[in-house]
Amino acid sequence: MNEVNTIFENDRLTISLSGHIDSSNASPAEEEINAALEGHGGCPVTVDAKKLEYISSAGLRVLVRLLKSLDSLIVVDASPSVYEVFDMTGFNRMMEVRRAPRTIDVEGCECIG
Repeated sequence: MNEVNTIFENDRLTISLSGHIDSSNASPAEEEINAALEGHGGCPVTVDAKKLEYISSAGLRVLVRLLKSLDSLIVVDASPSVYEVFDMTGFNRMMEVRRAPRTIDVEGCECIG
């Protein structure tokens, strides 16, 4: 995984994940997340998956442990491939997982209006 960034604002902790989260880096990522949670116990948490390219079962375990320790956890902006992992494993039934909105490139299209 490339990075774990955390922001606390409006009584909500947002954890932004980027790159890959797999067995090679799940433990350090979990340690960073737990460190960010210190002092913010009980607040709702959003996991921003906009820049997350891949999540393995080790990464899913990190999120399950996080879910068990919180009152509220939402995963937002999951790409189609990341959302598919949540869907295939049933994790989207354990926690709220929102897909990233589709983007449409209109470059080169003729303006008709």
